[in-house]
Amino acid sequence: MRFGPYLKQLRLAAGLTQGQLAHSCRLTTANIYQLEKNKAESPTHRVCRLLARTMGVDGNELWKHVFAARLEKWLKREGFRTIPEGAASGLYDHLIVKQYMHKYQDVHPT
Repeated sequence: MRFGPYLKQLRLAAGLTQGQLAHSCRLTTANIYQLEKNKAESPTHRVCRLLARTMGVDGNELWKHVFAARLEKWLKREGFRTIPEGAASGLYDHLIVKQYMHKYQDVHPT
């Protein structure tokens, strides 16, 4: 699912209007509208954390959708028409798990 519809689904599930979500995240209602319609740049990590906290959802899952949206946009700019469903989230999971494992191994050497 693309980022905009995913954000809207989360917002509605949280029982929030665009205005309420915008106010809580110090954004404008127009910003939320544009994000939900995929007409705005993907939000920053800071804004993602604010959105997730306000809607009571997992910030990492929300950030995964932003990552996928940014990757898809970049690939289209580079001439790729589409990417396989789930490829971006799979890559995200791989990168995050790899990063976590490196940090864990640095702290807990075998």
